[in-house]
Amino acid sequence: MHSTGPTRDPAPHAVVFGATGFVGRNASAALLDAGWRVTAAVRDPGTAGERLEPGCRPLPMDPVRDRPEDLAAALRAAAPDLVVNAAGALWGADGRDERRLHDGNVLLVERLVGALAGRAGVRLVHIGSAYEYGDQPAGTPLTEDLAEHPVSRYAQTKLAGTRTVADAADAGRLDAVVLRISTAIGPWAPADSLLGGIARRIAADPSDVVLPPLAGHRDFVDVRDVGDAVLCAATARRVPSVVNVGGGRLTAVTDLVDLLLRCAGGTARAAGPAAPGERRDAGITAQPLDLRTARRALCWEPTRPLADAVAALWLQARAHATAFH
Repeated sequence: MHSTGPTRDPAPHAVVFGATGFVGRNASAALLDAGWRVTAAVRDPGTAGERLEPGCRPLPMDPVRDRPEDLAAALRAAAPDLVVNAAGALWGADGRDERRLHDGNVLLVERLVGALAGRAGVRLVHIGSAYEYGDQPAGTPLTEDLAEHPVSRYAQTKLAGTRTVADAADAGRLDAVVLRISTAIGPWAPADSLLGGIARRIAADPSDVVLPPLAGHRDFVDVRDVGDAVLCAATARRVPSVVNVGGGRLTAVTDLVDLLLRCAGGTARAAGPAAPGERRDAGITAQPLDLRTARRALCWEPTRPLADAVAALWLQARAHATAFH
């Protein structure tokens, strides 16, 4: 367990990396709704535009390209109570761009930890992934102390980032927590996610949507619940190094796709078998995350029904169909 959360200002300040992305945008919304001031660390404030949650102030920062001393100076000048890292390279890069995965999931995290190490009064909340657990024996409870066996390069690089943060926190060099999240769904889901991609294709042409091969069960969580977990992690007096954040139960993938099709009123037909090669979900154990640490340490648990997450995803996709296409 590590040091206290922000206390000095009735309107505390957060700097969010990845604020234009799926988790980062929803985390920013949760913080703004709770009265935080939110600065979005972006490469180019001029192009961030509508991808930022209204109320976020853009500020140019790039942990990968900036010199480490410049990044540290920029964070000192911003004087945040909280830094949220929701940035990183997504699983779409698996097996195709090793440099991108390393820079986004390893180097970026190392630079942030280096810039914040030894700083009093600021907490880092880093977004990890349940993919880090990898292959586990059937029936194994997915607790935070479990030995990880990541399979894909995405999962391996995400685990490297998690260990960088957790090691610094355990050594007392940093007040930090990793939120290891399960499969998130909801508004602003990316086009290369399963449900985000289907929603955008339905919004473009509801008469003819081809579904990818669907199978299995996963632990799904509303991304807005993830945003609430970020807020809980920011304000908790003491935090462990790693905390699972998920739905805590398994749901059939086909059930969520059916919910989306009912929301959208579209029709769909199945695609053929999956193409050979590395699966995006390689190494995911069909086991829900154990949420006892989140309940105990963060006073957090998921509250939103998955049907609400799917409905919110569809409403956002439909409202921005023109921008997507």
